[in-house]
Amino acid sequence: MTSDLDEPTATEAEDTPSPIRELLALRDFRLYWGAQFLSALTGGIARFGFIWMALEISDRPSAPALLGFAVGMPGLIVSLPAGAIADRVDRRLLVVAVSLGGAVFLAATGALIFSDLIGLPLAMLMAFGVGSAVSTATPALQAMVPQLVPPERLLSAVGLQNMGQSGAQLIGAMVGGGTITLLGLGPAFSIWAGILLLAGLLMWLVHLPPYERAQRTEGNIIASILRDIRAGLKYSFAADPLRSIMTVALFMGTGVAAYSILMPDIGRNQLGQDAFRTSLLFAILSVGMITSSLYLASRKQVPRQGLLFLITALFFGPGVVVIGLSTSYAVTAAMMLIWGLSGGVMFTTQRTLLQTHTEGAMMGRVMALFALTFNGLLPISALYVALMRSSFGPGDTLAIIGPVMLAGTLVIAARSQLRHM
Repeated sequence: MTSDLDEPTATEAEDTPSPIRELLALRDFRLYWGAQFLSALTGGIARFGFIWMALEISDRPSAPALLGFAVGMPGLIVSLPAGAIADRVDRRLLVVAVSLGGAVFLAATGALIFSDLIGLPLAMLMAFGVGSAVSTATPALQAMVPQLVPPERLLSAVGLQNMGQSGAQLIGAMVGGGTITLLGLGPAFSIWAGILLLAGLLMWLVHLPPYERAQRTEGNIIASILRDIRAGLKYSFAADPLRSIMTVALFMGTGVAAYSILMPDIGRNQLGQDAFRTSLLFAILSVGMITSSLYLASRKQVPRQGLLFLITALFFGPGVVVIGLSTSYAVTAAMMLIWGLSGGVMFTTQRTLLQTHTEGAMMGRVMALFALTFNGLLPISALYVALMRSSFGPGDTLAIIGPVMLAGTLVIAARSQLRHM
């Protein structure tokens, strides 16, 4: 029989710090969180800033799409090599180096604008450079979390990181538009370079504990990295739970990319809203994700994380259908909030499970593949969305994608051991 002395008193329970307070008490985690937030913020700012710049430097109707493609394409082609490199080198120094490189591209863009030398080809080159820096840093940043926090606080740490990323996405466009309005295009790019430099400085101050690195092999460096990428892909899809998590991520990433492409069209032509009210829908989604991520981060224990992940993943497909078919702004906004709340839970549990079941030497490559499923599928999704839009309206196109996402996730949920984890 357990005596009363073995039970924590009310005072002891109150004195026990919350997981968030425990994590924020860690100096290196605080610095890391600030660095990853500023890096994600710069990515959101740059996407808005380069597309806005296209409207000012070119009369071509395709100019915004070209610059959006240039800043987003690195997510597709850089993520996997970046993950392989992150498993070989000091991840902290890698983030510092690419932050410096991205800042150079941003500052150079500002200088070209000041000199009135910027044109569409040069702007695309600068956009690709900044996008490459952010995409290279992402796998290394995500792979650091298990090194910086105790295993029992991994879920809370991932929740805080998700909250930071969602917050960065929420305010990135506002910061970009605000600095352009207040200072002008050239000075704004210079300010953004300073933000990315600050991210690199914070990461420089982080003390990263030693970790297992991938074995270096003899021979051509490119061939060696390709072998590392193949090994990472094989590792990620060889067995459960990684195989199921990654497969679901591919379905989710394809749908999220289609949604991000179609939502402005839905807001304008299906809901009859202007740009600001349409952008508020994205903000509502981010608020939902921040709220649920923060809630999970505050919990000391979250049982059955695999089941929780599958339940929230199954909600995504029907959510896409409702958003696609809705002609009411209020209904769409409510659905976006619910979708964001479930998405915060899904992303937090998904990354926690991935990092819990991935060995240290493979962490960069696994996180790179995960980043690719959500950041690198935009160009591919743009192709099939363009084909479907020739026959269907924007909402119908999105609604058709929803059942595909649901069917794929149902197959995984029925066969995966995740529902027992």
